[in-house]
Amino acid sequence: MTIFDDFSDAYDLMFPWESRRKGEGSFFPELFTAAGTRSVLDCACGTGMHVVDFARLGLAAYGSDLSPHMVETAMENVLREGLFANLRVASFTELTQRFDLDERFDAVVCVGNSLTLAPTDEDVAQAVREMHAVLNPGGICVLGIFNWDLLARVGVRIMPASVATRGGEEVTFLRVFHHRGDRIDLNIVVMSRKNGGVETRVLAAHQRPVGPERLSAYLESAGFSSVETFSGYDRKPFDPATSDNLLVVARKP
Repeated sequence: MTIFDDFSDAYDLMFPWESRRKGEGSFFPELFTAAGTRSVLDCACGTGMHVVDFARLGLAAYGSDLSPHMVETAMENVLREGLFANLRVASFTELTQRFDLDERFDAVVCVGNSLTLAPTDEDVAQAVREMHAVLNPGGICVLGIFNWDLLARVGVRIMPASVATRGGEEVTFLRVFHHRGDRIDLNIVVMSRKNGGVETRVLAAHQRPVGPERLSAYLESAGFSSVETFSGYDRKPFDPATSDNLLVVARKP
């Protein structure tokens, strides 16, 4: 069991996929076309919606996640669309153990701030090494995280609330951060309102405040080259002083 096993039912409500897809635009199709990508692994796939989109592009689509419930939900989403994908339960720190030697990829994706949920800094570095190891030569790695250095400086504590509806039920989400030096405690408060009553759940997780410089060092140490940094899927340049997010595209020589 992982902390996200009990959250798989609400994840897509909190992060509506159509909004995310619109925000990503043509980033992945253009990137994969330019790189000649034929196979892709989303190594923290959650409910599998990126895997669905990658399969729709005609790619050999793979997904892995530490949460068995997330993987089950991902498989349901893939099958609902009449698509095929290879999904399995696996941490991004053990990709070479969970995928066979003949399962290597032209692209590996780890976005949505998943990478910094690793328990320790060494786990973050190990995850980057594992992504490098399962890539084919010339393959690309796409990482997406918050700009933790900026969030720490400005002291962000509460992200804007989001509200969704499900079967007549109103669900409100709050993300509350507590900065504690070498880690950031994240509490996701889920408030469900139905028939005049309110049910509240709290998901507690810890994130590593890995900033741009450390992530670049991990990528270089793992053997990546040609590292490009953006502030988002619109490919605007990353600015450490102002960008809320960091999107990295790195290539394996």
